[in-house]
Amino acid sequence: MQTNPAGSKAPYITPILVLGAIPLLLANWFTVVAILGRDCVVLHGGGNITQCGGGLSEEEMSAVSGLIALAVLIIQIALIVLISRRLRSTPQ
Repeated sequence: MQTNPAGSKAPYITPILVLGAIPLLLANWFTVVAILGRDCVVLHGGGNITQCGGGLSEEEMSAVSGLIALAVLIIQIALIVLISRRLRSTPQ
């Protein structure tokens, strides 16, 4: 197994990011939907027609929350990469 000069095992960060990206994206999306969809109410008891406050329909809210979740995922992955590089570059 190869190690970098600082002695940490660098090859493990890429598979962890790849395998963790989808669950992290879903968790981000669920969180954003919970925040944005907090004021959505069902108009009819038995139907699937909902009205969300703030001017967004349910479909628009889902699309916007998906884009926000993707942006948050990119920021999270960038922070993970930066921190892991910084940890690998510091001498132990």
